Amino acid sequence: MQRLAEYQRLREQCPVAWADEHGGHWSLTRYADVREAARKPGTYASGAPILQWPDFADQIPISLNPPEHAKYRRMLNRYVAKDAMDRLEPTLRAYAVEHLEPLLQAGEGDIIAGFCQPFPARALAALLNLPDSAYTELVEQFVGFERMGWDPEKVNAVIGQIFETHIARVIAERRARPLDPETDLLSGVLAAEVDGQPLSDDMVLQIGVQLFVAGHATTADALATSVYRLATNPDIQVVLRQFPEKIPSAVEEFLRIETPLQSIARTATEDVELHGRTIRAGDKVDLHYGAANRDPEAFEHPTACIIDRQRNDHMAFGFGIHKCLGAPLARLEMRVALEELLARTTDIALAGPGTETAGRLRGWTNLPLRVTTR
Repeated sequence: MQRLAEYQRLREQCPVAWADEHGGHWSLTRYADVREAARKPGTYASGAPILQWPDFADQIPISLNPPEHAKYRRMLNRYVAKDAMDRLEPTLRAYAVEHLEPLLQAGEGDIIAGFCQPFPARALAALLNLPDSAYTELVEQFVGFERMGWDPEKVNAVIGQIFETHIARVIAERRARPLDPETDLLSGVLAAEVDGQPLSDDMVLQIGVQLFVAGHATTADALATSVYRLATNPDIQVVLRQFPEKIPSAVEEFLRIETPLQSIARTATEDVELHGRTIRAGDKVDLHYGAANRDPEAFEHPTACIIDRQRNDHMAFGFGIHKCLGAPLARLEMRVALEELLARTTDIALAGPGTETAGRLRGWTNLPLRVTTR
C-alpha cells in the first residue's frame, strides 16, 4: 500500500519530515522518536490534537497539559477502571449478540452498518447511562461524517455543534435529576471540584464531546479492520476459535498493525534538534503512531500479523499522560465483539469489495461479509 511504503521511506530516509499542509508541520515516524515525544508534554505540548480539525481544540483532558491535565484525568479514570468495565461487560455482550444476529440469520451483509458502527455507539451510551435509543442518533451523525469523508472543512463546521447539542441536553437532564456520581460519569463530573471550584457547564460539555468524538469512530474502525483481518485470514480464525483465550492478544496485534487513529498533533514549546533537523518552538509536530507501530527497530517482523506476539508495546492508544482514556472500553468492546462473532460462526469471508476510509482514520465505510453459522 502507498501509505505503508511512504511510512517506510520516511522512517529510513527522513524520520523528521516537513510538510506544508495544514499550516506547515513536522512528522515523526520512528517508534523511538514518537514514544519520546509522547512522554514529554513539556516539550511537545497538547492543544488541537488533529491537524485537519483545528476547531476540535480545548477538549478536556486531551488538550490539557501538566499540571491541569492530571486533575481531570484522575477524576475520569475511575469510570473506565477494571471494576467499571466488569460491570459493563454483560450489557455489552448482550448488545453484541443482538447486533450480530441479523447478519448471522441472513448469512451475508455489511458488517459496518450492521455491527461496527452501532455497537460502539451503544457502548458509549451505556457507559454514560443514556437512554438506549440515544445510540441511533449518534450512529446517524457518524454515518453522515463518513459520507463527508471526514472532510476537514465540512466536519469542522458541524462536528462541535452536533455533539454539543447532544451533550448539552444530557447535562441539563443530569443537573435536574443526577444519578449516582460513583457510577455515572456526567453526574460525577458535575458534582466534582477542581482546585476547589465546580466545573462549568462548558467544561463538562468539552469532556462529553471528547468522549463521543474520540470514543466512537476509532473503535468502529478498529472493529472493522479486525473483522477484515479475520475474513482474509482463515488460519487466524481457526486458531482463535480453537483457543479463544488468545483473542485479547490478537486484539492488541490488530490494533498495532492497523492503528485506527494514525497520528496525533503536538506543538513544540522549545527548539528541538532531532536527526539533523531543527524543530522550532511553536512548530506543529505530528506523532505518527501508525508508522511507529510498524517500525522494525521496535517490532520483529513488523508487517506480519502475529496474534500471540510476546512483546507488543504498540502505541495504538498513544503513550504517556495522554494515552487514550477510553482504551479499557475499546479493548472490552473489541474482545467481546470478536468472541461472540467467532463463537457463532465456523467461517467468515468477504462477500465482495468494501470501501476503506480516507485520511488519518484507518477503517472501512462498508464491508460485505459472508458468514457460515454453527
